[in-house]
Amino acid sequence: MASIALSISFFVTLASLDTFQQAAGFPGALSTESYHYWMMTVALIVSIVCVTNTMLIAVYERYREIGTMKCLGALDRHILMLFLSEALIEGFIGGVAGLIFGLSLTSIYTVITSGFGALLSAPGHKLLALSLGSILLSLCLSLGGVLYPAYKASRLPPVEALRFEP
Repeated sequence: MASIALSISFFVTLASLDTFQQAAGFPGALSTESYHYWMMTVALIVSIVCVTNTMLIAVYERYREIGTMKCLGALDRHILMLFLSEALIEGFIGGVAGLIFGLSLTSIYTVITSGFGALLSAPGHKLLALSLGSILLSLCLSLGGVLYPAYKASRLPPVEALRFEP
């Protein structure tokens, strides 16, 4: 969740900073450069890799649990849905935390540099779209990072999982 929260907060900070600066009447005061977007892209990719690594460790730690569930009649899709639902919950919590952190930092910076007027004059529909987009992005990052580990867990043979000694 932390990697998703940090990457989403970076995304929200970059996107909302332009909105607040334009609302203050400084369209070119602090423009977002193209290298900022490249850094944001790298942060999002690192976030996906962290989610994948974390979920692979979770699958590794749950080998016996997965084997027991399969012996009791759980199908591959049940195991898959278990990990996908866990990823959705973690992605949502990480996205909301990143949204709050990013908007808080940007709001503080905007109040210090431009005053409360810029903060209050920012269009609400842009901030709402940014909020929904960042939460949707966090869900996509989380799902993208969990696909391989969830598939691997769902294809695990029950006998092999029960024989596994951690």
